[in-house]
Amino acid sequence: MDGISSFSLSDHLGAASLGFEWLVLGIELFAILILLLGLLRFIKNFVSGEMHRRDGHERSHRLNLGRLELGRHILTGMEVLIVADLIRTMLDLNIENIILLGGLVTIRSLISFFLERELSHLQREDGGREDGTATRKERKAQT
Repeated sequence: MDGISSFSLSDHLGAASLGFEWLVLGIELFAILILLLGLLRFIKNFVSGEMHRRDGHERSHRLNLGRLELGRHILTGMEVLIVADLIRTMLDLNIENIILLGGLVTIRSLISFFLERELSHLQREDGGREDGTATRKERKAQT
């Protein structure tokens, strides 16, 4: 790998390079906030289902709703992190960074694929609607 040259865009950007590094840091912090927001929403739905709902179906519905929201936030956070990794790789383009970026994107893509499958399964299981209104109306119509 010593024979392969690297290109550092940050060498050509001068002082703007520091600005891009801060931009990458800001993007990563934003992704962390997205993940934390998803976790807080999951906790809210979990506690709501456990504390306020006595019916097993309602508890299950609240848990599935929380899992759907958490999964969507994880997917969104991962996509935002890919943007930060792309910018970082473009600033310092070398074979190691390209391999690292390829590995990260592959891992995130696999996680995204399996999360999407689980989320669509949860949505079908919960009546196809994220807020559960269709299933409640259907239950009322059946009684």
